[in-house]
Amino acid sequence: MGETGLNTSRSKISVDQLSDPRLDRDEMDWDAYAKNYDDLCALNPAYHENIRVLLEHIAKWQLPANANVCDLGAGTGNYIIHMNESLPEATYWHVDFDSRMNELAQKKYEQHDLANIRFVQEEIHNVTFPSESFDLIICINALYAFTPQETVLDNIKEWLKPTGKLFLIDFGRTQSTLDWTFYIFKEAVKSRQVGYYAKTLIEGREILKQNRRATKGQQSGRYWLHSTSEFGIALEKAGFKVDELKSCYRNYADLAVCSK
Repeated sequence: MGETGLNTSRSKISVDQLSDPRLDRDEMDWDAYAKNYDDLCALNPAYHENIRVLLEHIAKWQLPANANVCDLGAGTGNYIIHMNESLPEATYWHVDFDSRMNELAQKKYEQHDLANIRFVQEEIHNVTFPSESFDLIICINALYAFTPQETVLDNIKEWLKPTGKLFLIDFGRTQSTLDWTFYIFKEAVKSRQVGYYAKTLIEGREILKQNRRATKGQQSGRYWLHSTSEFGIALEKAGFKVDELKSCYRNYADLAVCSK
């Protein structure tokens, strides 16, 4: 996903409002999105930058070697695979409602010989964990779809240990599929991967379709739009101490590091 650079904010909607059929039409088909997701990510330097920044923070934090780590909206598992390189003795909780995403993640975990993964396939609002379960919770470009966000943030705060860390990256601005397409093309030219780019674009037409659908969801209010400051305010309102807050992902998303 990408953005137009607009800093438009829209009010978050409630669970009851999600029954509106107009909003149902704007819900992304995550199964369809999953098929070529990794191919597109491989061509996207901004995606790899997000992973790099997370790993830099993990290197600075004094997390226990046997940490409990939760990835909310874990998708195809890329972040857990990279975190495991820094924390190989940790236990990872992969939380995602989409069966296709989880299936792809499971295959990758097996390829990397990761046995320290616990899967939770469930809608986020139905997920339960004991209080103070995790040393680290991450949620990368997923919170915007977790309506209402207030409930999810309350749960995260409950699940986090007193010394735990919360690492968030979240889409906040209206995305532009055309902008993303040109950006990734330019990067493919630089890295001499134009052939791979063309193949991925042809095979990944469904991703472009779902990204356009996501834009409609942002415009209709199905997905949460926010500025960087509004993102920080929402986190503080949920009771978090915001240790770091800035825009990222080509200024389409916001990054926050929080503690209790």
